[in-house]
Amino acid sequence: MVEGGLVSANERLANLVDPARLEAAFRVSTAQYVRLLDEGRLIPAPVTVTLDVTGVSLTAEGRISRDSAAVGTGSSGRMLFAGMGAAPGFKPGDFVTVTVEEPEIAGVVRLPASALDAAGTVLVLGEEDRLEILPVDLVRRQGDDVLLRGAGLDGREVVAGRTPLLGPGIKVRPLRQEAMETGAEAQLIEEMLELTSERRARLITFVEESPAMPAEAKARMLAVLGEDRVPARLVARIESRMGG
Repeated sequence: MVEGGLVSANERLANLVDPARLEAAFRVSTAQYVRLLDEGRLIPAPVTVTLDVTGVSLTAEGRISRDSAAVGTGSSGRMLFAGMGAAPGFKPGDFVTVTVEEPEIAGVVRLPASALDAAGTVLVLGEEDRLEILPVDLVRRQGDDVLLRGAGLDGREVVAGRTPLLGPGIKVRPLRQEAMETGAEAQLIEEMLELTSERRARLITFVEESPAMPAEAKARMLAVLGEDRVPARLVARIESRMGG
């Protein structure tokens, strides 16, 4: 369009976007969709929408508002839409990650998926630290974890990682959660870096001059880069984009 130009019928002049009424569209499987129904109606489940921008995540909260009326040619599952509240930094066309909070499930235990075998059993610690087999029901897979329900499972210690060497009757020396958490804390410390002044300056300059990064994301990232110790993952992601 130019000043003084003539506008023809049905010509589109602009796209109007209300930043306070953005929606996130995402597709779920039919099985996941069924879990979001209550007496045939889609529940307004809470969602978290995340946009990853050069190692710093922008997040917004919202709720499922509706689903698509048709599946669509060549598609599967169900297309859902979630209305977002305050979402600074988000723009139409962004590729985002949507996390849905499903209704609470009672009477289950959450374990690593490696604790469950193909036969639907887990190994539990019995008398004299000997292993026993316990049948369980798989309620839900959730990332790398499983939600299980079974008689006699409450209060038992379960083997987190199955191997071919473990089986019923074998005596073991259990490594409990306290020791595992201590190891995780040590690993977290090892993933923090102390930067030289030159390396820190290059990272800060790249972030400040990045044209695609929102101002809020820049401010958060610069605050992290100003700390004495910086997450190694963040440094690696920035340097991969700057060719370092």
